[in-house]
Amino acid sequence: MLLESFSPQKVKKRLRIAFAGSCLPRKCGIATFSATLSQDLEDLLGRGAASFVALNNGQDYDYSPAVICQIEQENREDYRRAAEVINASAADVVSLQHEFGLFGGPDGNYIVDFLSGLQKPVVTTLHTVLAQPSPGQYKAFVEVAAFSKALVVMNKTAMAIMTDKYDLPREKIYLIPHGVPDLFFIDPIFYKHKMNLSAHFVILTFGFLSPNKGLEVVLQALPAVVEKHPETLYIVLGITHPVVHKNRGEEYRESLIELTKRSGLADHVLFVNEFVDEAVLNSYLGAADLVVCPYHSEAQISSGVLSSAQGMGKAIIATPFLHAREALAGERGLLVNFNDPPGLSKAVLRLLEDEPKRKTMEGLTYALGRQMVWGRVADQYLEVFEKQAARAVKGERGQRRLDTLPPINLHYLRMLTDETGVVQHTNYGIPDYAHYYSADDAARALVAYAHYFNLFMDESVLPLVDRCLAFLIHARQEGGWFYNYMNYRKEFPIQELSQDTFGRCLWGLGSMALLIRNCDQRQLAGDLLEAGLAQLSRLSYTRPQAYSALGLAAHLTQHPTAEAVKTGLRLIADQLLNSYRANSAPSWQWFEKFLTYDNARLPQALLLAYTHLAEPAYLDVALNSLDFLIRVQYHDGYFDLIGNQGWYVQGEEKALFCQQPLDAGALTESCLLAWEISGQQKYIEMAYAAFQWYLGRNRLNKALYNPLTGACADGLAPEGPSKNKGAEPIISFLLAQLALYRWELIGRFS
Repeated sequence: MLLESFSPQKVKKRLRIAFAGSCLPRKCGIATFSATLSQDLEDLLGRGAASFVALNNGQDYDYSPAVICQIEQENREDYRRAAEVINASAADVVSLQHEFGLFGGPDGNYIVDFLSGLQKPVVTTLHTVLAQPSPGQYKAFVEVAAFSKALVVMNKTAMAIMTDKYDLPREKIYLIPHGVPDLFFIDPIFYKHKMNLSAHFVILTFGFLSPNKGLEVVLQALPAVVEKHPETLYIVLGITHPVVHKNRGEEYRESLIELTKRSGLADHVLFVNEFVDEAVLNSYLGAADLVVCPYHSEAQISSGVLSSAQGMGKAIIATPFLHAREALAGERGLLVNFNDPPGLSKAVLRLLEDEPKRKTMEGLTYALGRQMVWGRVADQYLEVFEKQAARAVKGERGQRRLDTLPPINLHYLRMLTDETGVVQHTNYGIPDYAHYYSADDAARALVAYAHYFNLFMDESVLPLVDRCLAFLIHARQEGGWFYNYMNYRKEFPIQELSQDTFGRCLWGLGSMALLIRNCDQRQLAGDLLEAGLAQLSRLSYTRPQAYSALGLAAHLTQHPTAEAVKTGLRLIADQLLNSYRANSAPSWQWFEKFLTYDNARLPQALLLAYTHLAEPAYLDVALNSLDFLIRVQYHDGYFDLIGNQGWYVQGEEKALFCQQPLDAGALTESCLLAWEISGQQKYIEMAYAAFQWYLGRNRLNKALYNPLTGACADGLAPEGPSKNKGAEPIISFLLAQLALYRWELIGRFS
């Protein structure tokens, strides 16, 4: 989103912003950026509106009281603790300053631990956007983007890379230029007089020194300039980059000094080895007739040096790195080839000897710089911060994301629900009656139809509700168990009674309590559910326990005084808790020694138990296990679900295929419920990411759901989505889709 307009209005609401990045007095360009931006924001919002999380690099700093938390770059636990501090603070929004080298871990990925723990919206300013990232950099970058509500880039080139290379939505990206001081355009002679430089034509390069800055190219180009214009003085302003200094000391600076001496330039080059404040920098910039940015890296997407020079209305010569190509277009500067001393000599002489050309260039750069002054930049940032803070207060529901969801299409599930029940399988979308009707699918379809009716009051689904309920009644056996399979002749073949089927049937029966209409059917379903309570203690597997919990919790939503149901829910939740404690470890936070199918139903069950029983342990285990599921399946901006060709056994490799739709649906619902209970915004992002798995945001970039037919493929195999499209996948899709619609339309999942 391009922010071109500027409205200098003082805001009425006091917004609080937490900046995360390096902080002064640490000598770092991002620290200076954050300090200046925060000061201008406090001019709008009032003193104390900004707080800071400071990134440290192994040194201690005398920070101001505004720094409320510190992170040691390579201490991963610090990132998690910092998130807790921010969550407990008064901050409304977090402004993250992102630069790969600023954070610990491979490619700076420790920052994801900080972002994933935040409950406040994050606006990330991207100081580097790589057009050709390594695989590790790409992964770290897209994870930062996923946890950010908004992304700020500093030029159009960066925006194009974000949308083309990283496939990020344009509406999430804002263009706000690097800020520059708001100063009058003054002839350099004024500053030269103050600095005793009146006799010189001053060329300036400033910023941190490092080998990729290309200053040796300027020194190689300078003799040809000095020969014609001995009044030339080249000033190199700035200290060696702290990381370079730590690893190699002053080796680079000393090589430049040696080159200066060998070239006979000692009287024409001035090295100022200082980290100067803004006032001193502005004096040097003001005295400069020409600024040179001779960088070696074409990939440099933003340069505070280049922006500052434009803000002061300077004539500029630069190599064609990405930022310079855009910033110096339209006669605002000259570009010279990388590592081209003769070309640089010619460019310097051209501007030195053609004063009208240089003055025209100065006017053009100053005019552009007026759009970049810090006051305007702060106002644009404030617009983004206010928007994201307001969305967080509203729970981010409404039309903004509803438009991204496909329309609900019940056609395919209606087709599978005939006069008898729900047909389990199909051949290329045609019902396959050789594979029976299924109580599993009738129960889950009952949940979907009930939620659909409650949301849209579409009475055409009520007969379908009746058919599914009738099937469950017919499948019920003495003692409360259920047959699963019925053939086309409406006979139940000999079959072993399944705990999964029992749990799913309780889930379907419990969901009938949520149905707004049909009081008689609700009563009947409630009676059948309560009749099954006696069998809960016989459930020995975690998934049937979880399915049962979903049904009991739904029943309690409408019947909170049903003590027998509440006791049953506590029994199941405690069983899940015991399974977790028996099998979990710091690196394996799960209820079993393996991950198989419908995994997210287990944390969902404990989350629902927590809402009715208020047992803190249920919530802790639910969120820990859900976070574990996310960690092992979410990467590179998408969910890579566990396949059923081997599952995922602790200590072994995760199966990649065939991935099952019911896992994406369970994750969507569980994450939405986790957001509703915990308020952590990360779960909203994860819910949408899980749902997008159906639509092609998966390992193969292949959609499993067809919005035209309303069908969903049975799974994701190495060769692509399955050709078969049964009942289970479309029901799982609809349950997830309805959950997102409920959240968008009424602001809650449950």
